[in-house]
Order: sequence, then structure tokens, then C-alpha cells
Amino acid sequence: MKRNKLTLAIIVVAMISGAAALLAVVPQKLGRPGVKTIEIPNSQRLRVYLPETILDFASTNQEDDPGAIAMLPPDTSFGARVYFKKGALPFVASVVLMGSDRTSIHKAEYCMQGQGLHIDQVTRDTVHINQAQPYDLPVIKILATDTHVIDGKTIIRKCVYVYWYVTDGALSNDRSGMERMWDMSRKLLFSGVLQRWAYVRFYTFCEPGQEDAAYESIKRYISVAVPQFQTTSAPARTTVVSKNN
Repeated sequence: MKRNKLTLAIIVVAMISGAAALLAVVPQKLGRPGVKTIEIPNSQRLRVYLPETILDFASTNQEDDPGAIAMLPPDTSFGARVYFKKGALPFVASVVLMGSDRTSIHKAEYCMQGQGLHIDQVTRDTVHINQAQPYDLPVIKILATDTHVIDGKTIIRKCVYVYWYVTDGALSNDRSGMERMWDMSRKLLFSGVLQRWAYVRFYTFCEPGQEDAAYESIKRYISVAVPQFQTTSAPARTTVVSKNN
């Protein structure tokens, strides 16, 4: 078993290294994103569009994280909004869109753990989208625990976090990045176009024991919001979908 895991790890590293080498030497034309964007005057960044309202939730812009801006490539683009209404859990929707450098896109777990969250469970799922073309959106669901001590009292919250990757003509819920790298390399090799992937996430915090209800709410928000800002739906044969845990 250990030998099989080691072999698989070596294959993964080889594939990613080969894909990275290919991306470095092949002339590139940056592809279209799979999300709506707005130009920012005098900037190489774009603003990723997100709807101002989702169902009966209003929203406000969430400012870009200075740390993320400093760490990520200078042509990385962002969009983020906090949604709220009286008597309901607020939630956040945000998008990170790569430019010519694929390192803009990374695993959600790294950011969450860096913020002090403990990852409890990671699974793959789908969210049904009804408009305009009905399809099942492949997503990754993370349940995590946020623990803080305030005035000597331990406060525990649960984080329900749903994310996926999208580019023009393709969707992915592959955590490893192998499928995206393979798809990106193949597209670049045969067309000279570098796919422009975006990382989309919706998340909220809730009391312990309320995770299932919070997740159902997040799925409902996603199903309504996605047709408003995502231009890629589910094209046959080009959609990257992983369904195994």
C-alpha cells in the first residue's frame, strides 16, 4: 500500500512538473475567463463581478486582502462580497482569477489552515443549477472548526466552505490540481491558449450542530448566484468533473 502511494505521488509530481515546464516554454495567449469581469482603469487587474443581491440578501463589497495582493502575481484579479439579512447567517462569496501566472490558484485548505481553522472533513459534491442551462456544478465541501479564546472563554464556531474552479469551457472540483494542469497543458499545446482559471468560494460560519442546515443554505445561494456571474455552464466533453471523495 505504501509503495502504491509513493508511486502515485511520484507520478503526480512528474505530471505537475512536466506541465509547469510546458507552460514555461510554449508561447501563450491568455484565454477568456469563465466569470464576468470589469476593467479597472490603469490596472492590469480586473474586478470580478458578483451580484449585489442573492435572493433577499443585500451585500457590501469586501476589500481585497493586502496580504493576498502582495503574495499573488500582479495580474491576479479579485471579487468579493459579504451577503446579509436580518435573522440569517451572513455569508461570503469571492473569486480569485489568475492572469498569466497559474500560481494565483491554490488549494483552499492552505488558506483556511493559515487562518487558524482546523479542517474536519473534505468531500466532493454537486450543486444543481437551473438557469439558463440546467446542469450539476461540481464543488468541494469543507467543514472546519474555528476556535478562539475571548475573556478566558473558549468560543467554537463551524465553518461551512464550498468552492470550485472554473475557466472558459471547463469546470473542476479536483483538489489535487492534476486535472486542471493536464487540461491547461493540453489546451496550450494544441491551441497556444493558456486557460484562465478562477477559484470561486462561498462560505459561512455557524454554531456546532448547524452545519447541515448551513450547507443547504449555501447550496441554495450558489444555485441562484452562479448564473449571474459565471459564464461557463456544463459543455459536453470539456467539463472537468471529479465525483469521488
